[in-house]
Amino acid sequence: MNARAEDGWILGRGVRGLLRCDGAEVVEGIARYVMSQHGSLRVGSKLMESARGTPLPALTALLGGLTRFLEVRAGACREDAVWVARLSNERRALETLPELLPELEWTEWKLKRPPDASALRGLAGLRLSSVRRAYRLARRLHGRYEFFKVLRVIELVGYYARYLQLFRGGRFRLAVMSSHSNPHGIAFNLAARRCGVPVVLVTHGMPVRPVAPLKYEMAVVHCVAARQTYEEEGCRVGRVLVHGRREHHAPMPRGPLPSRLRVGVFLCKDVNEGRLCELVENLLADPRVSSVILRPHPKNLCRGLEEWVESLGEPRLSLSRSGSVFEDVAASDVVLAGNSSVLAEALTAGRPAAYVRGIDHGSYDLHAFVARGLVYEYEDGRGLDLEAMRRFYLRADWPDALQLFANVREDAESVTSRTRDELRVLVSTGP
Repeated sequence: MNARAEDGWILGRGVRGLLRCDGAEVVEGIARYVMSQHGSLRVGSKLMESARGTPLPALTALLGGLTRFLEVRAGACREDAVWVARLSNERRALETLPELLPELEWTEWKLKRPPDASALRGLAGLRLSSVRRAYRLARRLHGRYEFFKVLRVIELVGYYARYLQLFRGGRFRLAVMSSHSNPHGIAFNLAARRCGVPVVLVTHGMPVRPVAPLKYEMAVVHCVAARQTYEEEGCRVGRVLVHGRREHHAPMPRGPLPSRLRVGVFLCKDVNEGRLCELVENLLADPRVSSVILRPHPKNLCRGLEEWVESLGEPRLSLSRSGSVFEDVAASDVVLAGNSSVLAEALTAGRPAAYVRGIDHGSYDLHAFVARGLVYEYEDGRGLDLEAMRRFYLRADWPDALQLFANVREDAESVTSRTRDELRVLVSTGP
């Protein structure tokens, strides 16, 4: 297979993986939710669909792909280790890694606008034939898929072309990432693999099925259940470590909870506003509830949340101002959430928690917290049934369910030490 054919084969696998991920109910739900919150996106989506069969949607997608190509900034160093973090949760997962191997030169490829001189030079180096192929791909895909899926595929193509340039222009021994099912993460993985650079995944939460079936030489995952998901979804991982949580672990209280309860409601980014209003109303009607604190997702997509809280004029209801999720968990006697990994964090910290159906737009029990016996399910008719919650979390088999979703038998320091050792072996031996 020649180089161009191999590039096409690798990129084709990435495109199929992204379309598989974007076909998930939760992704399509978030896309619809984002459009419902922004009139300009609704208008744009209708325009693209009304122009189906014309060159306009493909040209628009191509512009999006070129924009993604240009936003990748290379950094000064062209050797040793490189990492990419588009979102803040990805950055938190990766930014301490350079401290583990200070003997390496670490480079971050930042995703920023406007483009720098290096990106513009890279754009000038693109083959016109490659741009034409991307345009034809967009036209072909729009015959079968919604425009937002077509756009994300062409963004993947843009990222891949830029990352491939950068890997080929350097001498990297390690590529580290945190996002595995978004265009930039898939493209980064594929480009590194194409250039023979070993890839390490350090996750920042529970994976959402389906997962792009990528290959990693090493992964540090959220929990045992997450590792099982990657394996079942077809990912190939050489060495797997699980984040340690023992230092955050506290036993579940065996006695009664305080007579005046502080309830923390932790939101996903795609809030179901009607369900949230109903839940808050029920909580405030409970005389045992002394306060309700809402913690928005770091990438909250719900517009007007702060204005809604202020409009209620309820002194017991407030929005979190804390930067740390652990601080808000510690300030809560009971934690409520939907499809959020914070439920596992709260239970690790010894805080009774409950899964609230329908508070976000993801499918029911997305991470199988309820199905696998980790989390008690909140029911409107029963409200805060503290005795039922207490019995649920004092079950003899519940610690095993917790261990499945939070590695409380190891601390972060020991896992970090083993991560450092494994990374050094990987750098010295290669893929």
